[in-house]
Amino acid sequence: MTQNTKKHLKFGIFLAFAAAVVWMLLFTPAGRHLLSPEGRQEAIQWIDRIVREAGPLGPPLFVLLYSLGVLALPATPFNAAGAFLFGKYLGAVYNIFGATLGASASFLFGRYLLRDFAGGLLTGKLGELDRKAEKHGFPIVFYLRIFWFPFIVLNYGAAATRIRFRDFFWATLLGTAPSIVIITLFFGGLKKLLASYRGPSDLLSFDILFPAALLGFSFLLPGVVRRIRGDQSPETASPE
Repeated sequence: MTQNTKKHLKFGIFLAFAAAVVWMLLFTPAGRHLLSPEGRQEAIQWIDRIVREAGPLGPPLFVLLYSLGVLALPATPFNAAGAFLFGKYLGAVYNIFGATLGASASFLFGRYLLRDFAGGLLTGKLGELDRKAEKHGFPIVFYLRIFWFPFIVLNYGAAATRIRFRDFFWATLLGTAPSIVIITLFFGGLKKLLASYRGPSDLLSFDILFPAALLGFSFLLPGVVRRIRGDQSPETASPE
């Protein structure tokens, strides 16, 4: 088998994987149910049950489920499950581990299947951008993480470029940690609220308002970072 054939075969395998995920999520009853609020709640309950049944092996099992799940699924249900299972603080730690390992697995999977094919397309100006991505991989991934760039898209998109794995790993760990902590704090506060809810005034509790305020600030953070760096807009920002 020639290198060119291998390149196209691996790309075809990735397309088949992506198509299978889209088909299962959007065109099957089970997939559509999973994307519904009720389905997400059932998924969280399922994770909760099997992790609790695992006893002392529950935390590493949860991290494994998280890291495998985000190969194709949104991370939010896993973040919620981490908060409900382990509380706000341990939940945040396990969620960060799961997200980082899942992103790393996605990157390595995508690098093996996509890089050879994408490398043949990234020529000229695109090739120059690809070389800059190799040189400035850490800040590129880090800023995209704190800018709330879609998690799965960035995992596989970065894999198709020359970005080095170590830059991707550390940028993902550091760049996703703030948002995961905020989301886990919010879900942890929500769990506490649901357990002791007495009336609308409970919505004004610190456990709800503080992570909600942090979440709002996190969406303003990219603009603050650009001002500090002297950038005028994402479009004019350098690839550093």
